[in-house]
Amino acid sequence: MWTVVSDRRGSLGATGRRLRRRARGPTLPGMRPTPLLALAAVCVLATATACGGDEGDPVTAPTFSTVVSPTAAPVASASAAASPAPARSSARPSPAAPSWPSPADCVSYNPNNLTVQYEAGIHQVMDGSKIVARLHGGPGENIGDQGLALAQRYKRHCFIGRGNGREDANAFVFDYWRDSSGKRTTIPGEDDACSSYDRGNLQVNDMGGGQGWRVKDDDNVLHLFDDESDARDGRLVLAKYGRICRLGNPPDDDQDYVTYGR
Repeated sequence: MWTVVSDRRGSLGATGRRLRRRARGPTLPGMRPTPLLALAAVCVLATATACGGDEGDPVTAPTFSTVVSPTAAPVASASAAASPAPARSSARPSPAAPSWPSPADCVSYNPNNLTVQYEAGIHQVMDGSKIVARLHGGPGENIGDQGLALAQRYKRHCFIGRGNGREDANAFVFDYWRDSSGKRTTIPGEDDACSSYDRGNLQVNDMGGGQGWRVKDDDNVLHLFDDESDARDGRLVLAKYGRICRLGNPPDDDQDYVTYGR
């Protein structure tokens, strides 16, 4: 900082005059001399250090950032680049496994409108003119009553494997029943018509040689099927029960039973 100079000319001496000349600088023609104090103030505002400011001066020069991007675009910080974008899940829940064979091959009927007709060794359970079930048996057997009591428990009689082209086609047709009617009918001799199995141990096997497929519980073969798809549908139904029942008394060379699960 400059020390205030006395206004008395006599006290300045040669040294004072030299300082004043240096402060004023050269005087150009046509210009007025710059006062010493005004020049000192400009010097302080421009920069304290250039004017010999003390080390403890609180005046601080502004600080500038000169980070330059090659593209002049904003530069992402390292922390932002290191942070992964939140994961977006596009996985969809897997569809639930079917609980029944689909599409279903069923005959719907009215359980309150059923009758039994017998002709030539066949007991037919009818809903008007619609055949609900056919069971083999003689005229004096209670096969018709069994079939009627069974059909009255439900509203649909369904099949797996109808229309297969095998020579012994009836052996590869599997029956099951849907939609309870709420009726609790008694099927004569039902206990003798049923056998138990472990529904947690059902296996689907190819019998090989084009002989078809089967569902079994170890060595207990529950039913034959035309192909793998039918066999898997059959296992799906059998897994709902623990006993398989067969009604009817077909000839030895025909396996045309009516089946249901309990």
